[in-house]
Amino acid sequence: MRILIVGAGVIGSVYAGRLLEAGHSVTLCARGQRINQLRECGLIVEDAQTGRTLRGEIPVVAVPDTGRPCDFVLVAVRRDQMVGTLSLLSDLDADVMFFGNAAGLTAQLTGALGRRTMFGFPAAGGISDGATVRYVQIRQQKTMLADPSHRKSARVKAIAAMLGAAGFPTHLARDAEEWLIAHAAFVVPIALALYRVEVDPRRLAADDDLVATMVRATREAFQALRQAGNAEIPSNLRALYLRMPQCFAVHYWRTTMAGPRGELCFAGHTRAAPDEMASLASVLRSALNRIGRPTPVLATLLADQSL
Repeated sequence: MRILIVGAGVIGSVYAGRLLEAGHSVTLCARGQRINQLRECGLIVEDAQTGRTLRGEIPVVAVPDTGRPCDFVLVAVRRDQMVGTLSLLSDLDADVMFFGNAAGLTAQLTGALGRRTMFGFPAAGGISDGATVRYVQIRQQKTMLADPSHRKSARVKAIAAMLGAAGFPTHLARDAEEWLIAHAAFVVPIALALYRVEVDPRRLAADDDLVATMVRATREAFQALRQAGNAEIPSNLRALYLRMPQCFAVHYWRTTMAGPRGELCFAGHTRAAPDEMASLASVLRSALNRIGRPTPVLATLLADQSL
């Protein structure tokens, strides 16, 4: 398949590397210093768990080339950059998947591109270290894919098969907006807790009270979303936050934040994308206000950060 990936940060680079290795024709759309890194050094992605490194030469462009045919476009940019990509995508003759948390933006993005639009969310995290992207694949989370039609369409199944062959298990969601709001309810309290400790995951791991507050905030949000009929909260998160005693979730997050995944999966992105986290917090707050169920612990975290 001929794939254009818009955005050459951690996620765009990781998925580009694995898709390239799987035999697809991949072009990266990058900007700034990243273009020069890719042209001079090629694509370098390192699995932080295994040490395995993928290296490859890859075509790089500053803007999509409408004269260069592609079958599929993966837009791997932050949510605050998604709307800005529409002018680059409007003339491309291919399906487009916005690959990040587009909660609150799905209707606007679908309205702009019509039936070509799809949504997804990655199952990887990492950091950039010079020209090298160091990442971990998040085994507890599958790559989410969704068609705005709320159907498990043939095209979204084809993308699932392609990603599966590249080593990314997938989950086909029925409702992208509900899945993405549920993810915001999960990740926003983590980000807010990290901001309290200057985005130091080891400091968070050592603060039992703050970890417990973080867990209670997500539990409150999940309970409200479930009350409103949200059926897209992932099963592993439902189990951790809504079925198991709180002490299990607290232990899990203390262990995670104390290890390398604390930085690679959470702190690195939280540190680099405060505007995105503020935007997600605002969308989550609005969604919960519409439901009307009190979420006092989450409200305290939000108020402390002025988000």
